[in-house]
Amino acid sequence: MKILISFRDLINKAIEHLVIVMLALMVLVISYQVFARVILNAAPTWAESFGIFLFIWVGIFGIAYGFKERTHISVDIFYSYLPESIKPFIRIFNSILVIAVGGFFLLYGLNFAFASMGSNLPGLNIPTGIRYLVVPIAGALMLFYGLISLINKEEQAGGDILAKKEE
Repeated sequence: MKILISFRDLINKAIEHLVIVMLALMVLVISYQVFARVILNAAPTWAESFGIFLFIWVGIFGIAYGFKERTHISVDIFYSYLPESIKPFIRIFNSILVIAVGGFFLLYGLNFAFASMGSNLPGLNIPTGIRYLVVPIAGALMLFYGLISLINKEEQAGGDILAKKEE
C-alpha cells in the first residue's frame, strides 16, 4: 500500500508542476498574441489555437485534481446532518461515483480523441484528437484517485492534504 501512496504522491506533484507550466505558457502565448495583434498589427495564426489547447488541458486536469482533493462544489448541508453511522456509506458511494465518472471519461474520451485524429487543428497542424487526449488521461486519474479513496477509506484521495493546508 505504501508503494501505491508513493505513486499517488508522485502523480500529484507531476500534475501540479505540469499545470503550473501550462498556465505560465498560456499566459505567455496569449500575451504575445495580444502584443502582436495590437502593436505589430499581425496576429500569429498559431497563438489562438495553442492558447485554447492549453486552456482545455488545464481545465480538464483541474477536474481530475478537484476529484482528488474533493474540492468540487457539493451540497454539504445534507451530509453534515446525517448520522455518523451513515457517513461511511456515503463516502463509499461518492468514491464509486468518482470511479464511474472516471471510467466514462476514459472510455468515451478515448473514443472521441481517436475519432478526431483525422482532422488537424488550424494554425498548429497537429491532429485534433491530441487536444482531447486529456479527457481519457483525466479519466484514468479519476479512476486512480477514486480507487485509492475507496481502498484507504479517506475523506479525499489526496490523504490529509486539506488538513495540512489549514494548519
